Amino acid sequence: MSFSATAKAEVCRTNTGKECCEMAELSALIHTAGSISISGGAFSLRVDTENAAVARRVFALIKSLYGVQADTQRHTNQMKHNHIYSLSVDKAVARMMAIDAHILSDEGLEFGGDSSFLTSRCCRIAFVRGAFLGGGSITNPEKRYHLEFVCGQKEFAQGLLNIIVELGVTAKMILRGKNHVVYIKEGDAIVTLLTMMGAHTSILNIENIRILKSVRNNVNRKVNCETGNLSKTVNASVRQQESIEYIRTHMGLDKLSPALKQVAEARISYPEATLEELASLLGAESKSGINHKLRKLNSIAEHLKKTRGE
Repeated sequence: MSFSATAKAEVCRTNTGKECCEMAELSALIHTAGSISISGGAFSLRVDTENAAVARRVFALIKSLYGVQADTQRHTNQMKHNHIYSLSVDKAVARMMAIDAHILSDEGLEFGGDSSFLTSRCCRIAFVRGAFLGGGSITNPEKRYHLEFVCGQKEFAQGLLNIIVELGVTAKMILRGKNHVVYIKEGDAIVTLLTMMGAHTSILNIENIRILKSVRNNVNRKVNCETGNLSKTVNASVRQQESIEYIRTHMGLDKLSPALKQVAEARISYPEATLEELASLLGAESKSGINHKLRKLNSIAEHLKKTRGE
């Protein structure tokens, strides 16, 4: 299963809590995965999902809240090569569910802007949980940190965003095609929300991936730093050798002071040696002393070039 499907399956195993929390979760599930039709006075409600665990969760919620068993059918999606689970109830129960879920009122269909029935924090968390099971997804954290809720109605998306923010999690909303998407891109925020929803194993997996990413990034930084330093050392050594060869050709190393001549000959003999290694080879010389003399040799070569008009 994908990381998202695994997280949903884990969330489905959490305790539903009190009856009010069950209703909050079912309400969000209907808003995100449900469809309603009214024809000839007949009212019907159906919940569709590709996740078998979510289908079982919806079945259990309906049975717990209304004492009826939802009619469950499985269809094959030829395009995605997977199954779609459809759950429906008779029209009397369907109308009752729609009213309880704040989808239907005396004024007609609602679009989820009213969240006043979520009177407690646990109900708001249950509502977010239902929205995740019905229309949510989470990207594999090995690729990037991204959790989103796809909502068909702007009013529902805005209400969901407000609830998530009230729970202390930073989220944003965008329009994607015909859908309004509430999303979270920060790793800590995703972990916080998954913790509320009860996806503890998924959280551990995310934390393991975050640790591996951190270690990998640190190693890459060190390698890049060492590679950069090595590149600087090699480039500096090449310039030094070119300067020494120029001095040898146009002035002669014998005209250098004994100390400069010694450093010049050491650099030519050991082109890949670091400053510390050259200092060790020459005995009492310090790293800074070697560096100073090599810069002096570069200066002498530049002076000779200017003198010669090059």
